[in-house]
Amino acid sequence: MLSALVTGASAQPHAHRVPDDREATERAVAAALDEADLVLLSGGVSVGPHDHVKPALQANGVEEVFWRVALRPGRPTWFGVRRADATLALGLPGNPVSAYVTFVLFARPALLALQGASADAPRRVARLAVAVERHPDRDECVRVHIDADGAATPTGPQGSHILSSLLGADGLAVIPRGTGALAAGAEVVVHPAR
Repeated sequence: MLSALVTGASAQPHAHRVPDDREATERAVAAALDEADLVLLSGGVSVGPHDHVKPALQANGVEEVFWRVALRPGRPTWFGVRRADATLALGLPGNPVSAYVTFVLFARPALLALQGASADAPRRVARLAVAVERHPDRDECVRVHIDADGAATPTGPQGSHILSSLLGADGLAVIPRGTGALAAGAEVVVHPAR
């Protein structure tokens, strides 16, 4: 999925699978930093005993710019820069839907900017077709279908493990954090899914 998304952003992926091992992760990160403008990692950016990505990046001279974002799905997203040569590193969550969402919001704009495109990510405003419950502490990216009238309807259950929520999704509607539901008819920013 990530290779296809990278290709869709007019970049060339060099995909590698790395064993769940600290030394192997450090070696793979070192090699990737030497060959890429943006090192994109998926999984291993949280705090579990087998989450080796952050220490591997640090061991390779990559300084953390941020870790964790107020976003659902996608909270454990990590971003850093190797100061020696300004190589960017972006750690996406390992959960497939979370990785997809954070690719669209963070990696795709970075790849396009590296190619000289505008730093502003493409997006549009749509109206919710139905009310959507809000998370009290995090913005939420709801996978939506946009109909001919420009109304955004969630694609079904939105759990971060539910890959079917990506089927038929035209975009990611950003539901701002808060209490209660965001009412049907409310305007939301929608980032295109493709």
